[in-house]
Parts: sequence; structure tokens; C-alpha cells
Amino acid sequence: MPGVIDFSQIIKAVDTVNHNVILVNSNLGILSDVQKAMAHKQDTMAIKQDAMEIVLNQLMQAFIDFVALDTKQKNLQLAETRVGNSRQELQIKFGYYAEIRRMATGILQGVDTGVVGNETIKSTTEEVMIKAPSYWLAPVLVTIASWIRDDKAICDKALTEALKRDDYKSTLFFMLLTRRLGRNDASLIWLERYFIHQNPHNLDREFITVLEAVTTGVFHPAGRIVMMNFVKNWLDQLTQGDKFINEQKNQWIKFFEALKPPLKSDKYPLLRQFATNWIDLETSLREVLSYEISHGHFNSIISSSYDFSDTIKVKLDQILTQLVTNFDDEELPLQKEVRLNQLIIEKEGDKDAAQAVIDAEENIFKEKVDFLQMLTNAAFNPEAAGVTKVTQALAVSISQPWIIEAFDTFTARNRNKVTQTVELVIDGFSTATRNGSDEKEQISKLENYFTTEMEKGLAAIPFPIGMIILGVLIGLSGLIFKTPLALLITIAIGVVIIWNNLSNVNKKKNQIKNIFEERKKKAKEVLRGCLAETVDYRKELAMEDAKSESVRQLLKSITPQDFSSLSQDTARSIV
Repeated sequence: MPGVIDFSQIIKAVDTVNHNVILVNSNLGILSDVQKAMAHKQDTMAIKQDAMEIVLNQLMQAFIDFVALDTKQKNLQLAETRVGNSRQELQIKFGYYAEIRRMATGILQGVDTGVVGNETIKSTTEEVMIKAPSYWLAPVLVTIASWIRDDKAICDKALTEALKRDDYKSTLFFMLLTRRLGRNDASLIWLERYFIHQNPHNLDREFITVLEAVTTGVFHPAGRIVMMNFVKNWLDQLTQGDKFINEQKNQWIKFFEALKPPLKSDKYPLLRQFATNWIDLETSLREVLSYEISHGHFNSIISSSYDFSDTIKVKLDQILTQLVTNFDDEELPLQKEVRLNQLIIEKEGDKDAAQAVIDAEENIFKEKVDFLQMLTNAAFNPEAAGVTKVTQALAVSISQPWIIEAFDTFTARNRNKVTQTVELVIDGFSTATRNGSDEKEQISKLENYFTTEMEKGLAAIPFPIGMIILGVLIGLSGLIFKTPLALLITIAIGVVIIWNNLSNVNKKKNQIKNIFEERKKKAKEVLRGCLAETVDYRKELAMEDAKSESVRQLLKSITPQDFSSLSQDTARSIV
């Protein structure tokens, strides 16, 4: 009809637009749901990944601890087996040697008391010659027995055989024996014979026993003069160059290093976990903790060396007992093996710790050493070196100059190796602190780090520019209809599209902000804990390091005049 407007096409077009808008909104809703699901999955994956990383680290540490514990247990079981086997082999190969050593001591005591008859001594000593055809102590016992019976012919033959088997030990034995029996002239002859055959670069282990005998006043003063002349010349020879002194210094440095105690596993737990240089920090602390152990070691030597109650006869009997009970050179390899496995047992399967002690003591098991090394052996392990605490103290006092130098070197190395900063990595945040007192600055750095990381995370969220443009285009599409209603509808649709997308972006940003706030909160707690532990660590390190001076003063206070019955004149002559 003319003049009548046909709205059917407009309505149809609007319906089509509405249908399309509904489809677009539906698709947008689906897309928004997909985006939300993906964002949620990403967040969940990140959380799971962090949790998995923590679990994996814990499992790895647990596995490492398990392997270490299992290795120690196996080492312990193997050491226990080997100790038994080595002792059994010693008994099979050298068991009769031990019996002869006990017999020698018994005969000496029997002669003193007069309760052992000549026939008993004769039958006993003849038997050992048969059972020990190569052991030097067997003809020595025959010599004693024939001497007691006043059988000069047998005595001379047995003495010749004893000197033939081991001139050194036989000479030492008769030197001590004649002195014990008050035969001063004979004792001095044996003493001088003994020293004439000595080489200060190549001394038998038993020489330290002679030093002990003379310095403790067992011998006549004339014996001291003989010894002093030789020892003074030896010290002059050995200390002219740096070679021998440096060897002893290096051994003493190893000795101090072997005293480092292990740290308890629950000490400084946060630094263990978050300090990347924890191994260096732990090593430095263990090194300074050894100072107190060193002080106790040397203090025990000093305090146990004062013993004036023994008579000269008892002292000599102790020295003779040590001589006849010392291991023979043939036994040393097995004895060393027993010692290593005993240490492994003592260290609860820690083979490295046991080996460190063995390395410090290794020269004790050498058959022949130089005079300075002999002093070091006596100072390290008097029992293994075959001497008493008295001689250990004397050996330490004579070795004092290079012990102090070694300790100074050990201390200087420790201080040079001390890590100046504690390097921390906490949830990606890397920082360093010297003493943990800069908490405010460190917290500020951490906040800046997480702020920056959060901004990076926010910046990584894509702005929905495509959907915004689509919404604008849909909103403006109503202009083609040239009617207010169509324009209003399309604008409403466009606004909905734009609002939905902007709302989704804001939700993602809020999620990221919440995640980073939670991470920052936990990181702050860890950082404060690490800083607090760093403060405690530095305090303990400084306190333990200061103890090095007390060790040094203790070492400086040790002088030969302080020990045993050594006279001041003798001590001055020796050193």
C-alpha cells in the first residue's frame, strides 16, 4: 500500500542480527570458559610443578642419604669382618711372637722376685729358640737364661745370634737391661754402641724408647751426655734445610684437618636448603670447630704428662715392656689393616673419615723414619709409636716450633677460605648477604623482585584487541539500518562483547596478583629465617675462630723443661 512502511525486512534483519549476536555471545562464552579453564590449568600446573619439584628434591636428598647410610653400613659390616680376619691372620702368623713377648716380660719379673727357677727358665728359653727360629727376642731370652746360670759359652753364642738376627733391637734391649740391673759401665757401652749405629735420616721406630729412657732419668747422668751429643748434632743436621721441617709441617696440617668434626644435620636447616654455597659455609665452620678439639688434645697431653710417682725401676720396666711388646716389622702391614678397619668401626662406617685419620698417622707404620718424623709419630699417636704420654709431651715440646707454624698455616688457610657472602636463591629470587644484618634491604629487594616478576606475568596476559574490535564493529553495524532501535541493539551487543573480554582479563590479572602475593609472603618468611641463621652462623664462626688464639698460646707455653724428670740443662741442650 502506498505510504505504508514495510518493517518485515527490518524485523527479519534484526532477527538475523539477534541470532548472530546470540551465536557470537555463545561462542564468546565458550571461548571465555576455555580461556578460564586454560588459565586455571596453567595455575594448577605451576603449583603442581612447584610441589613436584619440592617432592623431587626431598626424594633426591632422601635417596642420597639412603645411599650414604647404606654405604656406611656396608663399610661397617665389611670392617668388622676384616678386623676379625686380620686378627686371626696375625694370630696364625705371629701369635707365638706375642707369647715370646709376654714370656720376656715374665722372665724379667721372675728374675726380680726370684720365684722362677733356673731349670724353668732354661727349658722355657730353649723352647722359644725352636718355635721362633727367626725372631730376635728368642736368642735374647737364651742369653739372659745362660747369663743367670753363669754359662758363658752359651751366653756368648746366644748373644752373637741375637745380634746377628737384629743388632739394633738386641743392643737396645741389653742397654736397658744392664741399666735396670745397675750395671752402669755395661749400660753406657751398650748405649754408645746403640747411638753409633744410628742414622738421623733413617731411624728405627724403637729409638723413641731410648729417648724416653734417658729423658725420664732412668739412665745414669752419663747416659744423658752421650744421648745429648748425638741428638744435638742430629737436630742441627735436619734443621739446616727446609725439607725435613716442611715435611713435618705438612703432616701437622693434615693432623689439624683430620680433627674437623661433622655438623649435625639439623643445624642451619634453611641455609642448607637455600644457600647455594652451603658446602663452603659448612667446611669453614667445621674447620674452626676443630680449634677447641685441638686445644683439648694438646691440653690432655700436658695434663697427663706429669707423673713423678713411678720409681726408676718401674719406669724402666715400662720401657722394657714397650720394647718387647712393640710390633715386629713383619707384623706392621696387618696391624695397619686392623687399625684402618677399627677406625671405620669407630667412625660408624665413614670410610673417608677413617682414612683421614690413617693419612695423618701413616708414617707411624713406617719401619724406619728420620728423627723429626719419629718425634711427630710420638706426638700423633703414642700408643702406636710405642711410647708413653710422657714422651708424647716431650716430642710435642721439641716439635713445638713447626707445630705452631703448621697451626698458623692451617688457621690462615681457613680464614682465607671463609666465604664472605651467603648466596641465597629463594623461589627464583637470588641475593647475597654478608652477615644477615641487612634484613630491611633484603626484604626490599625481594619485594622489588616479585613486583617485577608479577608485572612480567601481567604483561604476558594478551589484551583481547581482536574481540574489542569485533565488539566495536558489531556496535557500529547498526548504522547500516539507519534506525535508532537497530543501532541501540548492535551497540548493546558490542558493549557486552567488550565488557566480557575486559572482565576476563581483569580476573586473570587478579589471579596472578594473588599467586605472586602468596609466593612473596612465603619467600619473605624463608628469607627472614635465612638471615637469622646467617647472623647465628657468623657469630658462631667468629666465636670458634677466636679459639685459635688459645690453641696457639697453649702451644707456645709447651717447653721440654716442663715434662717428666728432664732437667733444664738437658732440655736446653736438646732444643
